[in-house]
Amino acid sequence: MGLGDIRYEHVIAATEEFRRLGREEFLRTYGFGRARSYQLVLDGRRYDSKAIAGVAHGYATGDFLSAADFSGGAATVARCLRELGFVVETGAPSDNRAALLARLRQLKVSRGPGNPAPSRHQPLSLLWAMARAADDRPRLTPWPTFRDEVGPLLVEFGLPNAKATPQYPFWHLQGSELWEVRGIPAELAKRAPSVGLFNEHHPQAGCTAETADLLCDPVTRLEAIATICETYLGDIDRQALFSRIGLSGYTTAGGPLTPWAEEPGGADTDEYGRSAGPAPRREATRSVIVRDEALARKVKELEDDRCQVCDTALRYLNRPYSEAAHIRGLGSPHHGPDELQNLLCLCANCHVLFDGLEIYVDSEGLVRGTRGDRAPRPLRRAPGHPIDEAHVAYHRTLCTLSARVKG
Repeated sequence: MGLGDIRYEHVIAATEEFRRLGREEFLRTYGFGRARSYQLVLDGRRYDSKAIAGVAHGYATGDFLSAADFSGGAATVARCLRELGFVVETGAPSDNRAALLARLRQLKVSRGPGNPAPSRHQPLSLLWAMARAADDRPRLTPWPTFRDEVGPLLVEFGLPNAKATPQYPFWHLQGSELWEVRGIPAELAKRAPSVGLFNEHHPQAGCTAETADLLCDPVTRLEAIATICETYLGDIDRQALFSRIGLSGYTTAGGPLTPWAEEPGGADTDEYGRSAGPAPRREATRSVIVRDEALARKVKELEDDRCQVCDTALRYLNRPYSEAAHIRGLGSPHHGPDELQNLLCLCANCHVLFDGLEIYVDSEGLVRGTRGDRAPRPLRRAPGHPIDEAHVAYHRTLCTLSARVKG
């Protein structure tokens, strides 16, 4: 199932039918439940994003999708709608988010003999599941896949000298009320099943549907990842772990470096190692996010092309030069909105430092270095330039996650 055929006018037609029928009748007619995570906001009204996408697909192709037709998560639908220019907001209730974070802090982790440190098996397994959620992969995973993917993580990042036993978190994470196991007969589920039983019955496990819906929200997912790392994985190299587990997007506030930017050029050289000809070229195809250039121009005009961090005013080709930097990145896994409230006007140097999590804005509006090597200075804000503090807090949490900022 793809959503690439949907256009702006198809979504508008779906919202008009939503209003005409009413929410409950619309959802019942097309086989959808209420949205738990993402809602499309249009002219002050809220719409269930997945239902709107399913009906818009029908207007586009004649094939009306129901909830069962969506293999991707709600975040995939939200991303599609945002790329068409619509506003999609997360609707994760704060109480549910708080309960999720509380359960993550209270995992029933075991402690081995002679080692007072809590086992990392359950925290690492949950991080692995969150990486799958960030990548819009199915929440339930067959035992062989879990064993083959999580087992090596436990060896590499588990406690020193601890035995890697992926069967234990696969089963015992159910005690957190965030995890479920399917496929084990009820009469055998009264005791912890053995590896042999798993191999025989081929169970699946993963986050519960409610937990998975909460983790669809990028803000909740970031807070959940930070909670696990701070509570159980304080001394682990975060960059190495995230790269290995599939969470490398959380090591930067923007997108990753262009893959070919670091590749050797391969140009011919003379006997002294100097280039003997023009730099080689190769064809490449890539997908990029379409930004609103009018917004970028607006923030630069408001700030008079002067960096809000260091107050530098650059010139290039005899013209003012500044960069519009998103506070919460547009791409995966952050999925920040392309709006004025999510933009800063920065010089090229501060933009790199901000995206690289080397500087952040604290709760008092002071720009600080995450290594403690910079004197704090106020973030300059021009009149008429609103900044959403939620986006600033998101960036600050990313810095905390990188173990460079304490608290």
